[in-house]
Amino acid sequence: MDASLKDSMRLVRTDRMSMRWGEMDSLAHMNNVAYLRYFEESRVAWFNDLEIDYTSKSDGPILGTITCRYIKSAVYPATFSVTSYVGRLSKSSFAMYHQLFNCSDESEIFAEAEAILVWADIVAGKSRPVPDWFRAVIQGE
Repeated sequence: MDASLKDSMRLVRTDRMSMRWGEMDSLAHMNNVAYLRYFEESRVAWFNDLEIDYTSKSDGPILGTITCRYIKSAVYPATFSVTSYVGRLSKSSFAMYHQLFNCSDESEIFAEAEAILVWADIVAGKSRPVPDWFRAVIQGE
C-alpha cells in the first residue's frame, strides 16, 4: 500500500490480539483468512464503541471491498497489534486502513489492508449518505 495513504488518515483504534493455534494452516503459518478476521474484529470493535446499531431496522457501515497485502507470515505463538485508521470520505462511503504487526517489534509488519465501507440501509440493502454525526467522527470533530 502507498505509505502516504496511512499518513492521510486518522488513527482511531489500536488493539492487542493473540494468535490462536487453530489459525495455523498446513504450510505452518497463519492462514490468509485469519488476517482479515483480525482486521474485521478491530473494525467491529470500533463500531461498537461508536454504538452503531446493527439491528434489522438500522443503517450503518458494511464492507464494500478489502484489499490485503501479506508482508510476512505469522507463526504461532504471536501477539499482534492491529491498528485501524479512517479517511477518504465520500457521499456514501469511507476508507479504512489496517496494519497487523508484532507487539514486541513494531517494525515487523505481517499484513496491511485497505477497506472501503459503504453506509447502508440494512433493511433495503442499499447505500445511504454517510450521516453528519459519522462524518464528524471521521473528520475528528
